[in-house]
Amino acid sequence: MKLKDIKTLITSGTVLLALALYMIFGNPPPEKDETGQDKQTESVLNSSAEESSAIIPLEEAEKVTGNKAVAVEYVSANDGDTISVQMDGEKKRVRLLMIDTPEMNYNKGEPMPYAEDAKAFTIDLLEKAESVELLFDKGPETDHYDRLLAYVYVDGVMLQEELLEEGLAAVRYVNKPNNSLEQQFRGIQEAAEKEGINIWSHEGYFQKDGFHADVIRNEK
Repeated sequence: MKLKDIKTLITSGTVLLALALYMIFGNPPPEKDETGQDKQTESVLNSSAEESSAIIPLEEAEKVTGNKAVAVEYVSANDGDTISVQMDGEKKRVRLLMIDTPEMNYNKGEPMPYAEDAKAFTIDLLEKAESVELLFDKGPETDHYDRLLAYVYVDGVMLQEELLEEGLAAVRYVNKPNNSLEQQFRGIQEAAEKEGINIWSHEGYFQKDGFHADVIRNEK
C-alpha cells in the first residue's frame, strides 16, 4: 500500500471516529425528573400555566359562591366598573361586585383622574373577548338601581381582578353575603398598592369614602 493511501485511510478513520463520538456524547438525551418527564418540557408547561392562570379561576369562584356562571353578550361600558350586556334576550346593566373605579362624571364635569383609563381598559378586554360570563354571589343579584351585581369573567379571567391588578380600581362597596372573594380582592389590591401603580401612585387619592380628585389637582 502506498504512503498516500495510508494517509488517506488514517484521515478518513479520524473523521469517522470524531463523528461517532459526537453522536454519542455531543447531544445527550433530555434530562428527566423522577417521574420520567423531560425537565425542559416540564418547564415549558409550567411557564404556560403561569402565563394563562388567573388568581381567581372561574371554577374556584363557582365553588366558593355556590353558583354557576351565566354566558352573556357584551354591549357597552358606562365606565370601568359598570357595563351593559345582553342576557336572556334583554339588555341589562351590570355593576361589578366589590370594586370601584374613578367616576366619569357624565354631565357633572370632567372625568376623575384614571376614570378614562379604567373605562378604556374594560372596553378593550370586553370588545376582544370570545366569551363573557356573569357569576353571582350568595346575596342579592341586583342593587337599588336595578343593576345586576356580579363577578364578570372575560375569557376565563375575572374583570375585577384585572382592574385591581392594573391599579385602576379599589375594593369598595363590600356587603355581606356578596363578599365571598373579599380576601382575594384585598390581596390583589395590596400588591398594586405596593407597586404604586396608577391610582396608587398618588397618596390619598383613594380613601374610604371614595376618590378625591382634589388630591391629584393639588399636586400640580
